[in-house]
Amino acid sequence: MTGKDEVVQPLMTVRQLAQQGDVTVHVVRNYLRRGLLQAATHTEGGYQLFSVSELQRLRFIRTAQQLGFTLAEIEEIVRHSVLRRSPCPLVRDIIRRRLEDTRQQLDNLLAMHGRMEHAVHAWTSLPDSIPTGDDVCALIEAVAAAEGGKFVKSTPRRLLGRRPTQENLP
Repeated sequence: MTGKDEVVQPLMTVRQLAQQGDVTVHVVRNYLRRGLLQAATHTEGGYQLFSVSELQRLRFIRTAQQLGFTLAEIEEIVRHSVLRRSPCPLVRDIIRRRLEDTRQQLDNLLAMHGRMEHAVHAWTSLPDSIPTGDDVCALIEAVAAAEGGKFVKSTPRRLLGRRPTQENLP
């Protein structure tokens, strides 16, 4: 029984939580599956109902993602908090590593941007050509020739996805 001075916070459905958190219902359900969010209760019809604290948790998750934390890292941070251990040292360590990774990606993107600008400038004086033999596009092949056939790593391997090998070719 609640006293007269206590304010009962309204509970929200998945859809309402998603709307309040400015995410899709699918995002909320994904966080539920991962254990990042938990329903406060269920209706007789089986609908999950959420408290305002879960909306705060949802906003925390989204803020952490905007800072570059992965869901796995956020799960670990939340786990520390639930165990009443300070997650701050972990957060600092992760963000320092993420900052270095981001710096490397930015450097790679800036290098690629420079190569693209150089290519666009060089290509203005090259004529269009029809491929003959083993060539594909004279413009791109001119860049390869200018760089001596060496390939510049411009994108981290983890962002490229799985590379084809003899074993996984169709």
